[in-house]
Amino acid sequence: MIITNVETTLVDVPLKQRTITDSQSSVDSVEFVQVRIDTDAGITGWGFNWNYTKGLRAVKVTLDDVYAPAILGKDPLQRRELMRAMHSTNHFIGRVGVARVGLSAMNLALWDIQLRLEDQPLWRHLGPAKTKVKAYNTDGGWLTWSTAELIDDMHRIIQRGFDAVKMKLGLPDPREDFARVKAVRKAIGEDIRLMVDVNTVWDLATATVWGRRLEEFDISWLEEPMHPFDVKAHAELAHSLDLPIAVGETIYSLHDFRNYIESRAVDIVQADVTKLSGIDEWLDVAALARAYGLPVIPHTNVQHNIHVQLAAATENAPMVECCYESIHDIWENPVRVIDGYYTLPEAPGVGGKLTDAILTKFRVA
Repeated sequence: MIITNVETTLVDVPLKQRTITDSQSSVDSVEFVQVRIDTDAGITGWGFNWNYTKGLRAVKVTLDDVYAPAILGKDPLQRRELMRAMHSTNHFIGRVGVARVGLSAMNLALWDIQLRLEDQPLWRHLGPAKTKVKAYNTDGGWLTWSTAELIDDMHRIIQRGFDAVKMKLGLPDPREDFARVKAVRKAIGEDIRLMVDVNTVWDLATATVWGRRLEEFDISWLEEPMHPFDVKAHAELAHSLDLPIAVGETIYSLHDFRNYIESRAVDIVQADVTKLSGIDEWLDVAALARAYGLPVIPHTNVQHNIHVQLAAATENAPMVECCYESIHDIWENPVRVIDGYYTLPEAPGVGGKLTDAILTKFRVA
């Protein structure tokens, strides 16, 4: 079997809800690059990556001009060899960011070919460690929500069967963040797990002062408090707080996770398959975390289909984020949350194929 064709499509999908905001971004649509790899055996693999601000056009150019030529005419089942060949093209132009985002999309498509050949979903191929995956919900905690709206959304989410919720922090005045957390904790009670996410905008002094104050609310974790490349600051913070520290959605390599883990700068590993170079590296990070007794709870906005399957096959992955529910139906065979748990897909493949209707309607010329 050889690869005969590689095609990419750029789409911009509007959210079916009002604009959502964290400390970094205001989001009213999600951009995707869809990768299609055809083979002479009639098997097609689908991969993707995403961004909630514009920027994937650069990824598409990298895929079309650099990665696709590197794998045409090759055996798609030689996945690791092909990944090395594509990775080597980035030696002097960068190994993270655009380059890594494109590599992940290719990796997912190559995995998809193998799984379709085997007629298996990803989680069955890997071997399940659990038959259902717990979900926690982020869709009710945005910064533009008033405190009253925030509490109403938290109650709505809990009534659907979620017993773990997350809210955003990072307002200009941390005292406002503190007041919102206090109000939410009082409203939802002590039995519901509550996580908070700063999206990297605090410095060490702010994170130390307000992290200590947040400890009174039994917070399950403080997510991305500071710049993700500053391992030393996270280590200092982790040593200063009893509050667990979560990082990972903007960390791009196994080596960076190793540095965090060995420095004891992280308690919750949020490895993201679309920020690493794909499934193989995600599994490496999960294994590393397990060796140190750390849980992996994947960062997930739109990549639920993949992360739920990876969590099902990973002993130290206790739950997966649920976010951007308004656009779950953009996928073929989407996973669902029922009574606080994700369903597992039975269709063969990775689960990274956007519907034909989405690819046609929202295609960017």
